[in-house]
Amino acid sequence: MQIGDFNSNSMFGFLNIKPDSPENIEKIKESASKIDAKNITQNYFLQFQNNTFSNTSGNINVQVGLMSFSLPEPFMPGNSNNSSGLSSGLSDLISKNISQTGYTGKPISSLSEGEAKALISENGYFGVTNTADRIAGFVISGAGDNLEKLQSGLEGVKRGFTEAEKLWGSKLPDISQETMSKAISQINQRISELGGNTLNVTA
Repeated sequence: MQIGDFNSNSMFGFLNIKPDSPENIEKIKESASKIDAKNITQNYFLQFQNNTFSNTSGNINVQVGLMSFSLPEPFMPGNSNNSSGLSSGLSDLISKNISQTGYTGKPISSLSEGEAKALISENGYFGVTNTADRIAGFVISGAGDNLEKLQSGLEGVKRGFTEAEKLWGSKLPDISQETMSKAISQINQRISELGGNTLNVTA
């Protein structure tokens, strides 16, 4: 990860200063001297947490969107009911989140109702098990054996789920509740294997 990737404009803002004058060079030196290993580590974990947040909310938003496709009164963002089927607004929302999921199948906008149902079925790409495995796998593989990073990733997962609930305007459907329960359980199991305390990091 490059330093510029850290999510802290104030800490690494000096990277945008051009070293074209003695004054600017002095500013760069002064700012760089204030960075310590603890700050870098904290920002590293924060960036990972933000990545897991995006990954989680993206997967859950697509899952709920596809599920709502087949409902008589679609489960829409903000809990507003539109006509049945994949409306342009719902399709746009799913399309904005699809890149977070790794899905490379048929374009969402051209799915039939049956194809959407298949994607969220038990063995579907956005079914409970596959989606939970993707979310948990993103955290576990990204964190490796780093306990603190695992816990940071878990917080990102929980934040992503909460954000999805806010977007849809109510408690998410059972498929998403089950998905999050499985994903969090897998991450907690890995934390426990590494000797961490899962009591304070469960959902």
